[in-house]
Amino acid sequence: MAVRTKEDAARVLSDTSGDKSFFCHDGCVSKSLHQLAECLAHMTEDSYRHHVTPLRNDFGNWVRDVFGDDKLTNDLTRCANRAEAVKSVRDRIAWLQKKLK
Repeated sequence: MAVRTKEDAARVLSDTSGDKSFFCHDGCVSKSLHQLAECLAHMTEDSYRHHVTPLRNDFGNWVRDVFGDDKLTNDLTRCANRAEAVKSVRDRIAWLQKKLK
């Protein structure tokens, strides 16, 4: 789903319920894009690779399934490493925050 309105941006930036949280291999739990950015920033490349393989991208799938943000999902799918994923999430958060103004 595309983010077109302030309401869409607010929904994507909101916390999700506990049953839809992302549980990382390293124990980090994310309930929002802000928390996902922090988890990605502090995890090892090995932990990142546990969730991202040539056949799947758990982070992109979570963003799609929980927040419905197709752009960020596609961006995460194209990331070659953890640092790119962190940048993608942080850039998207910044864009969404601007959309709220």
